[in-house]
Amino acid sequence: MAAVPFEIEALKRNWRRRIEAMRSAGELPIIDIESSFDVSTFDPSDYARAMDEYGIALIAFSPQGQSWTESARVVVALDPWRYIPTTTAGVPPLWPKEGKEFLEKTARQVRSDRYPLMGEFEFRHYPSPRQLARNGARRDIEVALDGPLGHALFRLSEETLAPFQIHYEIEDRLLPPLEAMLKQYPKARVIWSHLAQIRYRSRSKIYGPAYVRRLIESFPNLYFDTAFGGPNSRYPASGEFHATIWDRSAGGIQKEWARLIADHPWRFLAALDIGGDRMDRLGEQSQNLRRFLDALPSSARPIVAYKGGWRLLFNEEI
Repeated sequence: MAAVPFEIEALKRNWRRRIEAMRSAGELPIIDIESSFDVSTFDPSDYARAMDEYGIALIAFSPQGQSWTESARVVVALDPWRYIPTTTAGVPPLWPKEGKEFLEKTARQVRSDRYPLMGEFEFRHYPSPRQLARNGARRDIEVALDGPLGHALFRLSEETLAPFQIHYEIEDRLLPPLEAMLKQYPKARVIWSHLAQIRYRSRSKIYGPAYVRRLIESFPNLYFDTAFGGPNSRYPASGEFHATIWDRSAGGIQKEWARLIADHPWRFLAALDIGGDRMDRLGEQSQNLRRFLDALPSSARPIVAYKGGWRLLFNEEI
């Protein structure tokens, strides 16, 4: 395991060199702000080769497990050039059943070990396509964002300034609690995962570029990750195209979304959403992300790809 507290300044020197090497080779580096891994199926040599092949500079790898785990220290020790230490993801079976104890442990480790980022916490999560294929509903989760666990998480971010990620499906009824929490905790740094991923249109009549613009301009503490399916990706349970950002008729992304991201590029963060049950999809996810990045105005592209993530995590420019 890497020593703790993490030597962030030393790690940043490695990470800067890696990013600069990619830039010097004419490649757009990517910082993946949101992925998780299963340490039992992780092959660091294979992943290093794949990251180099697809131009992924850094991954904020959040471990998944049956309990709070320090596996992030393992991957940082194995490869201190590629992985940003990230706390254990808030997913079943530990979350939300043992959520209070889980957050208490997270708080201790963030404070003592200098984790720069907290993993993804699931507050509203439909079963994933892979779970639906296995007839599983284990991650059909609903936890009140404005309940005790949500307040504890937002407070923790305010106190430590460590950003955290939420999986929070896009439904009209869920938007008021989110806005209320952002207002109550203005120093909490929140990354809302999966921009414009709407899996049931009948449940979401409000969300769109205009609504997201209003959120961004009202709440400077809110960020969005850009991990979502490709243009032809459908959510099996509804049969609907669930990555609503794409313009499938003209190609690329819809003009309103492109304009919004160009206006506020620092609020959108590249992400791959690798998971423990899809560790083999780095190539596919990387190609999908680059398709999205290529559709952005050139001025926004490097900010979304890596500069915004760096500034959010380390409060400095790269």
